[in-house]
Amino acid sequence: MSCWIKIFSTLFTFSVSLYCQAQKSLTDSTKHLKEVEVTANRLQYFTSGNKVENIDSSALQNYSANTLADLLASESQVFIRTYGIAGLATPSFRGSGAPHTAVLWNGFNLSSPMSGQLDFALVPVNFLSNVKLQFGGSGALWGSGAVGGTIHLTNVSEFDKGIVISAGLNYGSFEDKQQNFEWTISKKKFISSTKLFNHDAKNDFSFINIAQFGKPEQKLTNAELKQYGLLQENYFKITENQKLSFRFWYQSNDRNIPPSMTIGKSQSNQKDEFYRSTLEWQLTKNKFSVFIRSAYFDESLNYTDPSISLVSNSRSKSFINEAESKIKISTNQSFNVGLNNTYNEAITKNYLKNPVQDRTALFASYRINNKKDTWRGTTSVRKEFISNGVNPFTASAGLEEWLFKIIRLKGNASKNYRLPTFNDLYWTPGGNPNLLPESGWSEEAGIAVIHYSDKFSIEAEVSGFSNKVNNWIMWVPDNFGTWSPKNVLTVWSRGLEYDLKIHYNVGKVKLQLAARYQFILSTNEKTNPGSEAALQKQLIYVPAEKAQGSFGVEYKGYKVSFNYNYVGYSYTTSDNNQYLKPHQIGNLDFGKEFTLTNMKIRTSLQVNNIWNESYQIIAYYPMPGRYYQIGITINYNQPNNK
Repeated sequence: MSCWIKIFSTLFTFSVSLYCQAQKSLTDSTKHLKEVEVTANRLQYFTSGNKVENIDSSALQNYSANTLADLLASESQVFIRTYGIAGLATPSFRGSGAPHTAVLWNGFNLSSPMSGQLDFALVPVNFLSNVKLQFGGSGALWGSGAVGGTIHLTNVSEFDKGIVISAGLNYGSFEDKQQNFEWTISKKKFISSTKLFNHDAKNDFSFINIAQFGKPEQKLTNAELKQYGLLQENYFKITENQKLSFRFWYQSNDRNIPPSMTIGKSQSNQKDEFYRSTLEWQLTKNKFSVFIRSAYFDESLNYTDPSISLVSNSRSKSFINEAESKIKISTNQSFNVGLNNTYNEAITKNYLKNPVQDRTALFASYRINNKKDTWRGTTSVRKEFISNGVNPFTASAGLEEWLFKIIRLKGNASKNYRLPTFNDLYWTPGGNPNLLPESGWSEEAGIAVIHYSDKFSIEAEVSGFSNKVNNWIMWVPDNFGTWSPKNVLTVWSRGLEYDLKIHYNVGKVKLQLAARYQFILSTNEKTNPGSEAALQKQLIYVPAEKAQGSFGVEYKGYKVSFNYNYVGYSYTTSDNNQYLKPHQIGNLDFGKEFTLTNMKIRTSLQVNNIWNESYQIIAYYPMPGRYYQIGITINYNQPNNK
């Protein structure tokens, strides 16, 4: 660890020095950027002290033919636990588990009420406009599950942009084929956008089977994937201060589940299908704004394994309604208050009955800042009322202050919680209806150097954090060998994070540099009797070290970028006696953009895992070696007649 800390400490010091040197040659155009209100998002206005990372638009473009799991694994500090190239992929923020991450799509939580998590391998990047990562707990803002972090997925469109048509084709190794299409009409008071995608792949890559004698080279079998989806968006400008929006997202996913290295073959298959629709009305005035939004989610998962005559079908329905208002009390004070109701229902033979849960939450936030907005403070509270459980109360407080125009100090503390899932409560056999919600506190503090100008911009940040979760739910066997969830663990995650981003323009050449490092200790502070060997040990599949770096050059439409990822030791047993060795992955991306009248054509070539590294994220589930992807995207824009 000391080696990496020295490297990134040097980078942070270097970034401050680089800024000072740049000041000698560049005109200082440092400004506190004025916030642009698209919606009254609590992330924008009522979050202070949390680390927030915005995924760069160029990264979204580079990964437009990939999944959210691919994007975050390469372009963020979120650790993605994946069972292979097409397998289940879930996030881990700062040493937490997948259910400790809230995933919000335009303000609505996508996490399954049955499992408490979202499969990131089923989220196509080309369906998203923006991806923002909020690190640390924020239960007072977003409710259950916002313990380790929150991922904000948003779709935005601009009025009066004319007709936009986009089509893309991508082909990669292992017969990976993807097609996407977008058609948008943008008028002064109306927008209609349709996005489509289709994806299929064999995923039959070769790997070294370390679990078999002689470590033979084999090909992955039963890993085929077929996906297609539709995203429809409609926006209406009723008046200058009233807007109505509607979104509909349908997707079908059919994938075979390949065997692990320890199993000879697999016949498993999983089909996921979902319908997601949202409706929002917003009214914005000088002193206040009102938002009323509703969502209906209908999701099904069908798993079959003919080899053991297993058929498992499940379906969940969620109906979410929310109203909130942002009020500007004075020039330096704002207040937000809202009401959320979430109704969840599950339909499956894996429970004795089909359970329902009705949750109502009251939430409020207050923000104060000085006239120059060089410091701001926020505090938030939330109270849940649940039909079949306890009613948690959460709160948070944060503070940010700018020093010398470029240095920002920040701090935040929050009380968080996670409700037991339907699987935890009702699974047969083993479900435990007496489970308590997980709860705990998280704190963080940091310092950042931020400067923007036409030629040079820099963001350098160091953050320290602590997150303790009590009543951590863990499935453990009873005296009869039946696995059942219990509130048996207390987990303490703490660590340091370093971030550096530099953009520098030299004539027609654009340079980009990014570096990230994360050190995490996530240990069991309390465990169940008989598992004392796990005390004070690192949680499984939580690497203590993770580092990333990227470098890109752009010149006259040509783009070249290199991305580097390092993942340290990852333990596979709770006593830390077995582990996965560190691995290093390098990816190259080449692109060329041609600009014609009203049209842009982008070609790309990606070379992934350029060193042909043999590695695993989950033990005995192989990841692919070196592989390739080529693509072409055509964008056409016909402006409206003025």
